[in-house]
Amino acid sequence: MRQGYPKKARIVILADGLGHTRFLSASQYRLRRLEAHRQGFAPVAELSIPLRRLAPLDGCWRYYRCFVRRHLDLRKEPPVNLMQTAVLEILRRHNLDKAFNTATEFHLRIENPPYMPLVIERQGNVVSVAHYGELNDDAIRDPELTFSWPTWEPLSITQDPVGRYAEIHTMVGDRPAIHIALLRELRMFANLWARNLMAQGFGQAGVTVSSLTHPLPPSSPQ
Repeated sequence: MRQGYPKKARIVILADGLGHTRFLSASQYRLRRLEAHRQGFAPVAELSIPLRRLAPLDGCWRYYRCFVRRHLDLRKEPPVNLMQTAVLEILRRHNLDKAFNTATEFHLRIENPPYMPLVIERQGNVVSVAHYGELNDDAIRDPELTFSWPTWEPLSITQDPVGRYAEIHTMVGDRPAIHIALLRELRMFANLWARNLMAQGFGQAGVTVSSLTHPLPPSSPQ
């Protein structure tokens, strides 16, 4: 009699701060959770993989390897284009998109009460998008995301009120590493924030804009 096999496999994907990943079945994860935690691994995703169309003897492992490789391939992740789209739409409204793309230094401040002012900056190949407020007469960023230009891949996040600063790129000894779990978090957060900015009217008329680096064109709407 042919031995049966489960219709689905539950897979837990673990990652550490050095960019290493591990893949365990749900039952293996329950048994090895504490060991993985001591080694710096934390779960970043759980997958249910259907197995019903695959051969009982080798289907599970073959499907698992193929699916996980595709799931973790950063090149196949949806690109962070919503923040890029939102920022460029805001800049076009004030005829500053060309200046932003060609200047090595750029600054634009947008005031849109009751929301915190939005500041878009570029320093060389680093773009900063931040909400600025005040705490004890000091300027605070809540939050600030930085991106590489022109790819718009997230680089870091800053949240001054909670004392958070985290970078995607880090060093392990003398070797560069990428914090994969943080990269995914910032990609999703950037897309969510971009939607909020446009819904809140930062790209519409009626906002107050100023720049420390570029004069605003006469036709720029206020």
